Amino acid sequence: MATLFAADIGGTKSELAIFPLRGTDNVSLSQKRYTNAEFSGVEAILEHFLAQLDQVPQFACLAVAGVVTDDRAKLTNLPWEIDCHQLEKRFGFQQVVLLNDLTAVCSSLAVLESADLLEIQAGESPGGEVRGVVAPGTGLGEGLLVEFGGQVFACGSEGGHTDFAPVDEEQLALLVWMQKKIQPVSYEALIAGPGLSYLYDFCREHHHIRESAWIVEAMSKAKDRIPVIVGGAIGSIGATGDKPCPLCRRVIDLFLSILGSEAGNLALKLYARGGVYLGGGILPRLAGRVTFDGFLKSFHAKGLMSDLMKDIPVYLILRKDAALIGAVRFARQELKDWSSNGR
Repeated sequence: MATLFAADIGGTKSELAIFPLRGTDNVSLSQKRYTNAEFSGVEAILEHFLAQLDQVPQFACLAVAGVVTDDRAKLTNLPWEIDCHQLEKRFGFQQVVLLNDLTAVCSSLAVLESADLLEIQAGESPGGEVRGVVAPGTGLGEGLLVEFGGQVFACGSEGGHTDFAPVDEEQLALLVWMQKKIQPVSYEALIAGPGLSYLYDFCREHHHIRESAWIVEAMSKAKDRIPVIVGGAIGSIGATGDKPCPLCRRVIDLFLSILGSEAGNLALKLYARGGVYLGGGILPRLAGRVTFDGFLKSFHAKGLMSDLMKDIPVYLILRKDAALIGAVRFARQELKDWSSNGR
């Protein structure tokens, strides 16, 4: 049986799996997640995973959190580079395909099931329209999916690196505060994972909100403040039951407000009547624990286009390996000529 090696190489973690090359299901034969900080590069992760297999898959498809140019990729938030030909030579793959990780997430929309999605806004999608994706993770991914005449076109972008545009006094103050920290101030700097640390410090200083003792203690023991902030916002840290930290909750409210504005920007630029889909690893943790009302308020606040925004469906992608199955779908389409020849 011809097999396909698929990987989602993120800024923090990587998901690797083996799938049948032929077929339409998304059930892996073997799958494992790795923490990138434990490895020197992509090849080291692949070597560790493939060493556990009886035979090397014939084909490979890697979704990469970075810029992909022809047969090479460079990760945005890690000093790692990937070369298709080098992977083919080292591991014996017949062919390696690289794609941006948001292209993979967008590709997954064509195969995700209703159980993989949480409806944030019903909207009135006419179907067969452009769909947009905004995915806050280690970075801020953006992309689109177009279906026309039975064909599917998925494409990621670097839209997360566009300039942050404040929409109220609080966000104006945030921009001024951020400009003293980094230049330029992009949306990714604020509403990707690392941006939560900036928002935490800003809210503490700007709103004079006292830090919760259990959050300070948790941060002193953590390598990464982001899970602590998210956990504090949903009340999953400390001995206070389900009571959230007021400062952490304020951070998440601001995060969702800015995210709603940018998701609305993308929806307008794409005319995404087919819907806007929210991906990444942060938002699923918030589902059912915080309200998305602030997100929708910002999403709707588009002046003359406010009524249009209320008609656009909004969904949260709950499936954690959406980029992985998107890469599988992309690869099966890209490599169909190879598989039809029985190679």
